[in-house]
Amino acid sequence: MLQQIYQSTIEFEKRIKKADRKIKGQFFTPLSVAEFMASISSNISEELRILDCGAGSGILTGALLDKLLGNTIVKKVVLDLYENDNVIVSTLRENTELMIEKFRQSNKELIVNIIEDNFILSNRNEWENETFEGLYDIVIANPPYKKLAKGSDESQAMLRVVYGQPNIYFLFMALSTKLLKADGEMIFITPRSFTSGAYFKAFRDYWLNEVRITNIHIFTSRTDVFNKEEVLQEAIITRAIKNPNQIVKIEITASNDVDFEHSERFNIDYNTIVDIDSDNKYILIPSSLDEVRVLKTVHQWNYNLLTLGFKLKTGPVVDFRSRQWIKENPEEGTVPLLYAGHYNNYYINFPLERYKDHQYIVNSPETQYLMLDKKNYLLVKRLTAKEETRRLQCAIYLADSYHQYNKIGIENHINYLAKIDGEITQEELYGMFCLFNSSILDIYYRIMNGNTQVNATEANAIPLPSLDVITILGRELMTKNNMNTEVCDTIINRIIN
Repeated sequence: MLQQIYQSTIEFEKRIKKADRKIKGQFFTPLSVAEFMASISSNISEELRILDCGAGSGILTGALLDKLLGNTIVKKVVLDLYENDNVIVSTLRENTELMIEKFRQSNKELIVNIIEDNFILSNRNEWENETFEGLYDIVIANPPYKKLAKGSDESQAMLRVVYGQPNIYFLFMALSTKLLKADGEMIFITPRSFTSGAYFKAFRDYWLNEVRITNIHIFTSRTDVFNKEEVLQEAIITRAIKNPNQIVKIEITASNDVDFEHSERFNIDYNTIVDIDSDNKYILIPSSLDEVRVLKTVHQWNYNLLTLGFKLKTGPVVDFRSRQWIKENPEEGTVPLLYAGHYNNYYINFPLERYKDHQYIVNSPETQYLMLDKKNYLLVKRLTAKEETRRLQCAIYLADSYHQYNKIGIENHINYLAKIDGEITQEELYGMFCLFNSSILDIYYRIMNGNTQVNATEANAIPLPSLDVITILGRELMTKNNMNTEVCDTIINRIIN
């Protein structure tokens, strides 16, 4: 049965242009992924009600039903399939007829309801009903991935979990949670982005108070999981149950692409992954036992940038919006405009000969909102490439090295660290560099955030040691001739660990 459904999915993909499917946020689940997601389902009873809120061709549901066919306990399944893409509904109908026949042959009953409606809008009353107790034992889904306007009907229907510009996939997750029965399970494959970031905080506040995560699967390779469908975000598989108090450990599995047979597998304390009492409620996902040790080490530190009196911010100069003030060569009244290209051996090297960007900006009353005072700064690249070995890449800007300028501009692809009040000392500056250039913080940030952007809000929340310890790190680093990661690691291991 499942092979036939999969074959129909491939045939449909060949008929429909990839660009047309991408507009809809439609990416079909590979066969091995569907089988793995079905394998981690464990809700079993004589009668089950199952929801697939973005059914597509029915491959995910088919994989789950294929598993249930072999279970002697299960006698009846009621299946609700939401799919409002009328192009694929005919394929879905054909596949569900196949499912019904397979159940009949096994002396089991399968009732299928295909609902050709907008999943979110058709369930908005249930979402708003505080006394609603849930319909489904299992929700399994590969929801659409696409950004929505905050003013869209779907966003307006679920404002409780919306902040900034939402992506429709986490609205599917939130509504599915509402529709679950107590102790029901949900199994989703989605982008990893919901695990951190300000845009998803309202969702995490809701979701983590309703469910308990039991399983997370991550893909350690950057190769596309969705059959070269050009899904840019890193995908994860998550299983959770609607019981906020039951689970004490999470099972983490990690595979190279879709090679599930050789997955690394380990259990980790729930509170190591999810700090439900924190403000941000980040979900931290280690891919190995070594990364678990990094988490446990960093979580012993009791401070962060904000509590220490520092803040990482994003450079204010968006160059294409400031063209009238940006100059190729120095002129009267211009000051440095620093780009990531000015990084050189952990310091800022300015100016550069034959640089591709114009590297000066006019310091005038009109540009004061873009200017930074003459101070010491730690500069952290905001964007890095997937293939780069480090996510946190930093350089030191020493104000005294550019004493002729009383202001500087920092381009928007750089984050800069400064004190909230006053000026960062050189010992503090080098100490912060030692930490941010170390292996342990780079690994921690990768665990926190699966994409290639260094988000200032997330970086401000990273646990850090005390300022006294940071100052000692800086004083030690200033005595060295080299400031590479190995040197920083050695100093941290000796002083802190």
